[in-house]
Amino acid sequence: MFNNQSIIEIKHLSKSYKSKEGKIEALQELTLQINQGEIIGLLGQNGAGKTTAVKLVMGFLSPTEGDIFFQGKKLNVAAPRKKIGYLPESFQPNPNLTVYEYIQFLSALSGSENAHCAKDDIMDILKQVGMNTVPNRMISDLSKGMIQRVGLAQAFAGDPDLLILDEPTSGLDPIGKTDIIDFLLAMKQQGKTIFFCSHILSEVERLCDRIGILADGRLRFLGSVKEFLGKWGVKNLEDGFKLEVQCATSSPSVK
Repeated sequence: MFNNQSIIEIKHLSKSYKSKEGKIEALQELTLQINQGEIIGLLGQNGAGKTTAVKLVMGFLSPTEGDIFFQGKKLNVAAPRKKIGYLPESFQPNPNLTVYEYIQFLSALSGSENAHCAKDDIMDILKQVGMNTVPNRMISDLSKGMIQRVGLAQAFAGDPDLLILDEPTSGLDPIGKTDIIDFLLAMKQQGKTIFFCSHILSEVERLCDRIGILADGRLRFLGSVKEFLGKWGVKNLEDGFKLEVQCATSSPSVK
């Protein structure tokens, strides 16, 4: 179970773009505290602002407004995110490396105290994501599902305290998805904090201590699945999610 000690704080985070159609508010006033050891899932339709939020936290985009604090220190744009593991939505590893070489390389780049992993450590990471039987296979020869497993492995390289995962089970078959969910729950038991985006509601319901619902760039709800179902008086997350999105057009924000 997670505690009330904050590992990351997002304060009034906004991102807007200029286009031919006018100003686009991709993310508006996102305020969120993630506690040590919890799993929190961010939900939303395509274009709701999920990936924008993740890219801002990772320093890939400059916010229009707002600040991000990790373990009490402000994160600056483009600064290294030490102790944060990241899996992007569209993960494209170097195809010219083997599975083992790629994880070894990412471990060295992580900048953590455990950057130079021993071979046994790397093989253990690969085992946990079901890739230990093919460490010498070229990444160019992997299936989409296997590449996604490599993506999860590289996110864990360097023993990060916080994992930020954008659609972590993308491309996996049902068995693979179950394996990854079990793995993420095991990571939580080890004290890891996990912040992930997903559109697969059954995964969110099984994994998350809390969920955040984004619609039109605004955080509409933050709390437990039970609280969310109670808010709408429904029995499943899908029905509640539909109602929340429908409500977004008539209310500026719901806390």
